[in-house]
Amino acid sequence: MEKGKFNEGITVLLKYIAAKPDAIDAHSLLRQLHWRKNDIQAHLAATIKLCQLHVKAQDRESAWQDYEEYSNAGGDRMPASTWLELCRIAEGQQNYERAVSEYERLAQAYPNDRESLLALLSAGRLALKQLNRPSDALLYYKAAKVSKVPHLDWESNIEAGIQDAEKAAGVSYTPTVKS
Repeated sequence: MEKGKFNEGITVLLKYIAAKPDAIDAHSLLRQLHWRKNDIQAHLAATIKLCQLHVKAQDRESAWQDYEEYSNAGGDRMPASTWLELCRIAEGQQNYERAVSEYERLAQAYPNDRESLLALLSAGRLALKQLNRPSDALLYYKAAKVSKVPHLDWESNIEAGIQDAEKAAGVSYTPTVKS
């Protein structure tokens, strides 16, 4: 790395990673080499992989730092399942504002994926129960209700969320029935 032989270093690391795909240090070095080489797309891909490895290893702090680096380098579409885990990390740390914000971004980035539905439900729950923002919760639950993602198994949760949010907001939403 010190002599600017980035391509050689990348080749060596890729061979090593092929043999040991969970080698966090190798992925970290690979990410650094891509950054120094100014290959942003490869840097982002390496950062995603590193973040996934940190999530798998339950190293929440490192996973979150990887996500921050990914975002700061211009990344905006972390794989949905990894992003959902990162949202849960923020929620577990009681960083509810950030969790809701990330859940919302996830739902917008992957509107046709099951993770988006889970993100909307989680954002609704946190907005209602932790942040005392029932009107926001109502929006998340209603977005989940009209989601194109099949959600019959979640329908009762969505309806209960809508009712709880309406009650907390002091509003009533009754669908109009045309006769």
